[in-house]
Amino acid sequence: MTVPVVLVVEDGTEYAEAFGRLSGDVGPVELLHATHAAQARAILSTRRVDGVFLDVVFDRTPPEQLAGDRAELERRFAGDRAGALEHLAFHQGFYLLAELAPSIPAGTPVLLAHDFSSEPGRLAALQATVPGLEGVPESETTTQILRRLTRR
Repeated sequence: MTVPVVLVVEDGTEYAEAFGRLSGDVGPVELLHATHAAQARAILSTRRVDGVFLDVVFDRTPPEQLAGDRAELERRFAGDRAGALEHLAFHQGFYLLAELAPSIPAGTPVLLAHDFSSEPGRLAALQATVPGLEGVPESETTTQILRRLTRR
């Protein structure tokens, strides 16, 4: 039996550590960790992954490592660079999803740490680009998330 490989993209280590602690309950899993888009792209270009978990808020990430078009956002925020960077940090998971989508193999479960229950249209629009995308309901436990990522 091959051990499932899960890529966790977050600016800290909270999810990766929690998934690591729970792997005994779910079964063996290899966890790969990236803290920003460039690291995640590098992993996806060299490793097979069976699941991808994306956090949404990256408020500990240096601005130069945030994915997204900062110049376009500064225009959208009427020249407010700080506001544009705050937006990028607090919505980073969505920008990562867009940037990493071409590198994620078809059929791979991709879980974004966002509850789409009140936004089914938004989820459907994102699934047009990333068919394996699902959100994480507020009530879902870390064990349930790991089970979905490993299909167990």
